[in-house]
Amino acid sequence: MNCSLIKRNLLPLIVMLLMAGCASVPESVQLPEDTPLVPYQQAAAEPDVQKDKMARWGGVIANIENKQDKTQLDLVFYPLRGYGRPIVGKESIGRFRVYVKGFLDPMVYKKGRSVTFAGKIKGIEEGLVGEHVYQYPTLEATGYYLWEDIDRIEIETISVWPHFRYGYPYGYRGIYGWNHWPFYQRHVVVRKHQHHNNGGNQGDSGAINGNHSNNRSNDRGNDWHKQRGNREP
Repeated sequence: MNCSLIKRNLLPLIVMLLMAGCASVPESVQLPEDTPLVPYQQAAAEPDVQKDKMARWGGVIANIENKQDKTQLDLVFYPLRGYGRPIVGKESIGRFRVYVKGFLDPMVYKKGRSVTFAGKIKGIEEGLVGEHVYQYPTLEATGYYLWEDIDRIEIETISVWPHFRYGYPYGYRGIYGWNHWPFYQRHVVVRKHQHHNNGGNQGDSGAINGNHSNNRSNDRGNDWHKQRGNREP
């Protein structure tokens, strides 16, 4: 069988497999497939109507405070990628508050770290951002996932895929009767930040009881492959 034909048939399958891998979120923030999830905007606009419903939100830690038997985190909200990681940008539509059972170490869950939470909406809590009174949509966490910090540099190049058909409309006419189909190659270079956080684990996740464990290698591998399969910035 012709090599070009094999490549042409296998390429769509490879792309589908990559996209399927990118769609899965970390186990600690997964919910049953039929669970309706409330968007952040809707919870902020209708806190009483959406109370006790489930949500999966993510963002960047703005403040963390340890209570007697739980931890309070205030986050800057950002939308999530298909695999659950917050898409951090220059602007945000708001903030939210999360309560996690047990103790989370502030040296690990530092300001600026990206976290994704699944949990039950508890309404609105009033708090302060500086001296400004702020209304926080609030979650009681059933699970959470702390993402590793990475730098991403994306470079897109265009290449040509040879094809055996002739003339219009089958692509660009090339030498020796070949037709050249343009296709895109995407290259992602990932640089990890080096943290010195007195032994804190990266890639941590927590389930219903609030415990967290080190998923460093898992997160690194998943994040690398998932980012290669997504075209979001």
